[in-house]
Amino acid sequence: MVDLTIDGKPMRVPNGTTVFEAAGMGGIHIPTLCHLQNQTPVGVCRLCVVDTGARVLSASCVRAVEPGMKVVTHSDKILHARKTLLELLMSDHPSPCARQEQSGDCELEGLAKAAGIAEARFAKRSIARGEDDSSLAIAVDHDACILCDRCIRGCDEVKDNFVLGRMGKGYSAGIAFDLNAPMGASTCISCGECMVSCPTGALTNKGPAGTAICAGPGTEIFEAEELLQIPVFRGVSGTFLELNRGAIVKRRFRKGEVICREGEFGSTAFYMVEGRAKVSLSAPIAHVKTQGGDKGF
Repeated sequence: MVDLTIDGKPMRVPNGTTVFEAAGMGGIHIPTLCHLQNQTPVGVCRLCVVDTGARVLSASCVRAVEPGMKVVTHSDKILHARKTLLELLMSDHPSPCARQEQSGDCELEGLAKAAGIAEARFAKRSIARGEDDSSLAIAVDHDACILCDRCIRGCDEVKDNFVLGRMGKGYSAGIAFDLNAPMGASTCISCGECMVSCPTGALTNKGPAGTAICAGPGTEIFEAEELLQIPVFRGVSGTFLELNRGAIVKRRFRKGEVICREGEFGSTAFYMVEGRAKVSLSAPIAHVKTQGGDKGF
């Protein structure tokens, strides 16, 4: 165990605990943008800086506690440093971003508002980094990206998909899918982990109109908890499934009843929980593509 003081409050925490974690144990809030509890801390946003008595301010999410350490989390010097960082980030951020417009919970814009930042002092980016609308499920706005790496760590550490990474250097740095392919053409499986990890409007749920299927007689809405029990949905973010609630329904069919016909909207994909079905294709075989091979249709 390590004894230290945070904002004058004596604390005893296990050795190896970070200052950020220790402050949380004591009910002391430290703002951050790049850190999530279920991801490896990287200290790239520097918004969680604290004064540990060292020559420079330290990022609390990666700074381990030491015996006798005296930590200050909210001095004038620290608040000024955080406000400057927020102004720099806001100068490179479209406000309001897509997340702020959709749900009003962009973490960056929320922190900027709390710090009293109405307009950044610094010049805006003159060249847009562009948008990527190729994915059917997730909208990408590179201009709203703050390079916090939360999407990358969510993709790599949480889901083990390894689709996302950084590309470029300095002013041209950004996130990329595979070898800088459009998201819709990459190996992304649209699990949604990057989207729910993103603190801004860089990655947002598209929620295209018409995805909700009207529940009729014999139809039930699938809840996220139920879907996560089905093998094909395991590993998909529960938050992502909640955002698209109603897009997948449970139906029961009588023997001999036609399940769907070619071209019917909203009935193009089925997962059979129980029973058997017969599939007939009337389209010319040259226009039919199948996947699965020995694993099935």
